[in-house]
Amino acid sequence: MRHDLVVEGRVVNSWAVYNNVQIGIDGAFITEIKKQGLKGEDTLKTPHCLVFPGFIDLHAHLREDSSGRWNYKEDFRSGTDAALHGGVTTVADMPNTPLPGINAMRLRARKELARQKARVDIVFYGLVTDSNLKEVADMGKEAIGYKIFLSDSLRISTERLPEAIRAVGSRPLVVHCEDQALIDSIAREPGSPADSWLRRPAQAELIAIRRVLACACSRTINIAHISVYDSLAMIKSGGIHCEVTPHHLFFTLDDLKMRKGLLKTNPPLRTELDRRLLLYAFRRGEIDFLVSDHAPHTREEKALEEAPAGVPNLDTFGNFVAWLIYSQGVHPSLIAMTCAHNPAKFLALTDRGDIEEGKRANLTILERKRVKIRAEQLRTKCGWSPFEGYEFPGTVRYTIINGKPHAFTAASDPL
Repeated sequence: MRHDLVVEGRVVNSWAVYNNVQIGIDGAFITEIKKQGLKGEDTLKTPHCLVFPGFIDLHAHLREDSSGRWNYKEDFRSGTDAALHGGVTTVADMPNTPLPGINAMRLRARKELARQKARVDIVFYGLVTDSNLKEVADMGKEAIGYKIFLSDSLRISTERLPEAIRAVGSRPLVVHCEDQALIDSIAREPGSPADSWLRRPAQAELIAIRRVLACACSRTINIAHISVYDSLAMIKSGGIHCEVTPHHLFFTLDDLKMRKGLLKTNPPLRTELDRRLLLYAFRRGEIDFLVSDHAPHTREEKALEEAPAGVPNLDTFGNFVAWLIYSQGVHPSLIAMTCAHNPAKFLALTDRGDIEEGKRANLTILERKRVKIRAEQLRTKCGWSPFEGYEFPGTVRYTIINGKPHAFTAASDPL
């Protein structure tokens, strides 16, 4: 039998790494895996590379909805081009757009836009607020899961949170945990600090997590972008999930003070101690998901006195993974676990997440090659990265989507 495509390389699954493996691909699926002997119409040899299950990003903000108001920041074409560049084959998109995803009709409209433009698979979360609790069941026809904010304009009230969590039931739920009452009380104090990070202390995250744990009725809850190490012990004792972002594992409060709005995120960057402890916990396998929290804003917006929160991370996701492996000692199988296997399981995407016969032929192939991040290499429409100027020890060489390879090259120096 001749396969449409044969990929040869060092294959990484969440349970093991296998040298010199051949993957036979036909159409959009993996049909055979052997040590040798496979023949293909095309063969992709990947020496000095790691072949992963296609990365699945549980948390991204691609900005586009039918209003078109935020298309200047990002749209489904540019955002998924950035995902391809970063080795991400499936993106779970958040619902906080100008027309928030609060009902099935809005979710269907976004799905149609994505169908016309997307270069990778996109799935969508529905937003749960005080005003749409009766819509939750109907949204389930279109949503992969749900998102709840405990702070800022789309937040749910403390009183309605238990009802909202019950309404979601066993479906995947991602919760942004910052306590708005504490944030507001700090803002009302005489001489309230101008810096956003001072108005959003670590305690705001811890209070909100305790509140979620007090009414959690399902294990399919994921606490978004934890930023302080103390959050982790609470989450694990409660038997639910958590995620961490590249920016919280790489940058610190000192970087935020220097670069100000450019590195403004919610929750904010924390201390060097928190960064190191979270990185250590990730290396030990205590954190379930690595997510981009891709949140593109223009440079002009990030230069404002009240800059919007968030940074773009999709383009550099693969570079950051290489940094974790080659510079921080993270085992490749742990990357396959947190970037593919666990996200697929959480979202009940049974056709992906591992390199196995019968699974979708989504693969991320990393090459060990030193790369400096430059703006002109990026695919995101916002055109910048918080990692510009930094060197990474690896890059995405190929991203394979449904059996179709996309090749990338970058100016580089051998390690």
